[in-house]
Amino acid sequence: MRCWVSFLAVLLVAVLMLSVPWARAVSPEEASAAVADAEQSLHIAFRTASDAEGAGANVSALMERLNQAGDALTEAGVALAAGNYSDAVEKAGASRGLADGVSGDAGVLKSDAVSRASGWWVTVSFSVVDAAAFVVVLFLVWRGLRRGYEGKVIESRPEVVS
Repeated sequence: MRCWVSFLAVLLVAVLMLSVPWARAVSPEEASAAVADAEQSLHIAFRTASDAEGAGANVSALMERLNQAGDALTEAGVALAAGNYSDAVEKAGASRGLADGVSGDAGVLKSDAVSRASGWWVTVSFSVVDAAAFVVVLFLVWRGLRRGYEGKVIESRPEVVS
């Protein structure tokens, strides 16, 4: 019986050792590639946010998130230079995640701004057409009332008896 307990204890320890994920070492090439990818994502996010701002969107919240992504990228570069490759990959991943989120949100803001701008032009054009129609109708009503008034004035003119 004692043999079985020892066997089960060894088996339990072996299973626990195999179930624990082993830390994976990160090579310098992987770390520098992750930092380069994060930098590329940050450039794309900045361009997208700039395009959204050009379309008339309010991008102040996006710029704050871009600053956070830039800070994370800077920390990744410092970690890469110090030889802490796993930390560099982690910080680069955080930077890339923030930058990708900014890119998506900037695209949505840009499309909203463009649709609002086109909606504004539609509103203005309908307002101009409506104003012109109102002026035409007002002129026609005024002309009709004037003719009627002139007719009544002419009919009520006193005749001169000599």
